[in-house]
Order: sequence, then C-alpha cells, then structure tokens
Amino acid sequence: MCTRFYNTKTIQSSITEIYEYGEAIAYGYTIPITNEKAQRIAFNDATPEMKKERIERMKKRYLNERWEISRLIDVNYDNYTSFLTLTFKENVQDTEYCNYEFMKFIKRLNYKIYNTKKATLKYLAVWELQERGAIHYHVMLFSVPKIPYTDLSKLWKLGSVNIQKIDADSKENRGRYLSKYFTKNLDDPQYLIKFMGKKRFFSSKNLKKPSVIVQYNDEKINFKEEDILFQKEFLGKKQVGNEWITYPIRYIKIKNVQEE
Repeated sequence: MCTRFYNTKTIQSSITEIYEYGEAIAYGYTIPITNEKAQRIAFNDATPEMKKERIERMKKRYLNERWEISRLIDVNYDNYTSFLTLTFKENVQDTEYCNYEFMKFIKRLNYKIYNTKKATLKYLAVWELQERGAIHYHVMLFSVPKIPYTDLSKLWKLGSVNIQKIDADSKENRGRYLSKYFTKNLDDPQYLIKFMGKKRFFSSKNLKKPSVIVQYNDEKINFKEEDILFQKEFLGKKQVGNEWITYPIRYIKIKNVQEE
C-alpha cells in the first residue's frame, strides 16, 4: 500500500472535532519489523531513560483511549443507556481472573436479555481499583431495556451490582461518564508499571463508530466564532530520520451543521 499524507483530521459525533497539523502525517504504509524491535528490551532491563519514555508513551496511549471511549459513548448513547457497576465481594486483584469472570457475566447477560448466544449486547467497560485494591468494573449498556436488580445479582454472583439511568446535563458531556475512569492513576508511574500490558478496556464489536475523515488542505479552515465550542494549540512530535521534531497542532470543537 502506497504512503499517503494528511494534515487535517475530522472526527464527527454529536459535535465535530478538527485536528490541524503543522506537519504532514503519513499513513497507508507498514513498518518493517527490525531486529531491534523484535528483541524488545524488558522493562526491568531498560535504562532509566528508556523506562521514563515508556511510561510517558503509556500515559499518552491511555489518554488517547479515553478520547476514543468518550466518542464511542457519544455516538451510541440513547434513551435506554444505563451505567452499571460490578464489585467483587472478595478483595480480588488478579486482572486475568477478573476479566475472565467479567466476560462470563457479559455472556450470561446477553443470553438473559436476547435469549441467544450470538453477541448482541452493546456495551463498553473499564475496570479500576477500589481503595482496598480490589478490581471493579464500570459498564455502559446501550439500547438495553430495564433489567431487574435481582436478575443482575443472580447473573453477577461475585459481589454487589449497581445500575442507574444516565442523566447527562448535555450531550457534549455524556462521554465523560465512563471515560473519566480510564485516566485515574495515570500520574502514578508505579500503577502504570504494575498493570503494564493488562487489558483494561472492553467493548462489543457492534457499537457504532464515529466518522473519521483525513485530508490534506493547503490552507487552514476558517470557522464562524459562534460555532466554536472550544479550541487550543499544542505541540506534536514525530521522528524524521534519527531526529525528533516538534510541530504545532490546532484542535477545534465546533457545533454540527445539522444542529443549526
């Protein structure tokens, strides 16, 4: 596949987000696996500088995933959206065990609602740690009818459940209900190291995705002042040869045209 370039990315959900890059961004290419990448140094064996760089990359990845979660919530939100919290009775801290039990619960819930083993349930979930160290799950359920509390308790079996209808103050804020949990503890390097490589984010494959368009524009886009909800400028970084260069990025949120 040939390499192509863009300097503008547009992401559309209930609002429109535009990223304008001061440098062209390449895409549509594959990066060959070098011996250096194939023989990746384990974190414990890395130099202090390499460890610091990896932690910063993890922080950036989690922050980017928070944006992705927020957008998924935004485009899938409806009047039947609910917020479910699952807690373990025991002080369980094994992520693999917890994720395994969580996915079994999702399958049982799917069968209870739709009476089929086919994955029909629309959901998005993350786990976080309680103060005692135990893992618990925050789940957003989309297009799901009201589920009796007793049924949820029987399906979960391992602890307490809490479910409530979402009542966002505005559609621009509804994505924050779950995405905020994904960035907890990102300022704690020990937390990031402890859960390095552990799966934290789950979503069904049948969720609607926000529209993403990339293009190359010769000039910056002009917006009406009254349409701009938010904007800021910050610096990006990319590698050119053996050097890293910084470049400006303009980020703008605007009202959707159909809302006018």
